[in-house]
Amino acid sequence: MHGRLKIKTTAEQAAEKKKEREEKQKLYLAGLSKVFEKRASGTYDEECLKTTAQLLAANPDATTLWNIRREALLAGKSEDEESWSEVLQGELKMIVACLGKNHKSYGAWHHRCWVMENFPNPPWAAEVKLCDNYLKLDERNFHCWDYRRFVVAGSKQQPEDELKASQQLIEHNLSNYSAWHYRSKLLPLVHPPPATSPHPVAEQALIKELQMVVEAVFTDPSDQSPWFFLRWLVGRQEKGPRLLQVGYIHTQKEAGKLVCVFSQPVPQSAVPETTVDGVNGGAPLCWWAPDKSVYSRVWAADLSLPLDKEHSINLSQTGQPTRSLMVGQGVARALEWVANMEVCGEELSDTTRSTLEEVKENCTTLDELDPDNKWVMLTLVHVLWALDSRAHLPAILHYLAQLQTLDPLRHNYYADMKSKLVMETALRKHRVTEEDGDKFHVCGQDLTRVTHSHLLATTDCVDLSNNSLSSISSLCNLIACKELTLDQNEIQNLSPLSALAALQHLSVANNKIADIKQLSCLQSLTNLRHLNLKNNPVCEMEDSETRIRELLPGLQTLILR
Repeated sequence: MHGRLKIKTTAEQAAEKKKEREEKQKLYLAGLSKVFEKRASGTYDEECLKTTAQLLAANPDATTLWNIRREALLAGKSEDEESWSEVLQGELKMIVACLGKNHKSYGAWHHRCWVMENFPNPPWAAEVKLCDNYLKLDERNFHCWDYRRFVVAGSKQQPEDELKASQQLIEHNLSNYSAWHYRSKLLPLVHPPPATSPHPVAEQALIKELQMVVEAVFTDPSDQSPWFFLRWLVGRQEKGPRLLQVGYIHTQKEAGKLVCVFSQPVPQSAVPETTVDGVNGGAPLCWWAPDKSVYSRVWAADLSLPLDKEHSINLSQTGQPTRSLMVGQGVARALEWVANMEVCGEELSDTTRSTLEEVKENCTTLDELDPDNKWVMLTLVHVLWALDSRAHLPAILHYLAQLQTLDPLRHNYYADMKSKLVMETALRKHRVTEEDGDKFHVCGQDLTRVTHSHLLATTDCVDLSNNSLSSISSLCNLIACKELTLDQNEIQNLSPLSALAALQHLSVANNKIADIKQLSCLQSLTNLRHLNLKNNPVCEMEDSETRIRELLPGLQTLILR
């Protein structure tokens, strides 16, 4: 009717939008063609810069266009610093326009770094403010966080100032995980811990941060961000590799092995210089790693020592006192623990222990108020572990069992935590009671993995039967083991055992070894005399006994049924 506004139908609107998109696409493709032609001919002029700016404003994720733009800028670079700075200032403004289209554009943030690197006198302070503004818009913009770290490093801004900035961001929003994470990177710089401390920061800062984060978790117990930070604070951390143990293991006749065990993987060059019976001459020892890696926790060297007299083995490291290992006459095994097995060997101070006890009480209260909060339970596990894992073993296992039920998607994660705790507890006991020929056993504990196997490098007998082990890759460190029992597990692959040259007795009954080829890795074990394969699928194969004995002719005892 006359005088009434005509309303466009949905179909008409869709047709207009389609036509508009097609026109924009046509213009964009024409611009691309023009830019590529100029690049091919080496024509980097103002039109090239203008066209790339227009195209990038429409699509800032076109990495090739950013590359062409940098080529054009460098081609027209002025020798006059002031003129060049003006060009780069304009470039910073252009990037801001592109970030308005997509504030998480990889290409735009990377180009901004390039611009700042090419500035004669970069405006670092202005860039810090720019980061502040963008983080207010999106607190978890990891592109901006990365750029902020780049700017802070370039501006030489003090970590103390950044620590205050992280505090402000956290106070504004306790859920700002990025700010909590940034804080964990800054605190060790502002409050570095002593070299022997197992804590990530100095004690006074640790106590202050614990008090702050406990307030945060009480404010919102369901918010995971402060819980992650709290777990980082209570975690005991190894600052660097330490030599834990040296040992000499006699193998046969006068042959033997010298073994060095470290707390962290180290290269062969980190192994101490060795002197035997005060003699520096002779061929140097040839050290090797059981897992054949460049970095290893266990390093061994073949060393022949006559048993008819005593021997003195001195090991010296730069900056460390010389260690002496005495091998008595007729003794087949000599061990020396150089350092404690604990993470850093330092006991908790009374102040830190008191603070952690308060954290434990607060978390226990939260657990009573919110009994199904997995973050509370998981933090309790870490706090109790930090206080004394042996004394709190039943409570930790109880919480881990609850977590497996409450959070089934991470059932295996909690099972691995339990395995680590059980192994740590057993190894501490083994360390105290260890004697020549002592047997290490952790049976029926539902282990899903074997941790800290390097601490068993000099152990004769190991029994890990009746568990849930499917991988035994870490057992390659058991280079002195003569008797290994792995019955009632879920093992399919025995290849890690190929490094156990001293092995004489191997029992893998009730596992999942299905093919005789899986036993070929045992051919290198020339001392293997007794093998128990009972109740494995391989036992049901035709002529299995004959074929296995042909594969392993040195066997004296083979149990298949």
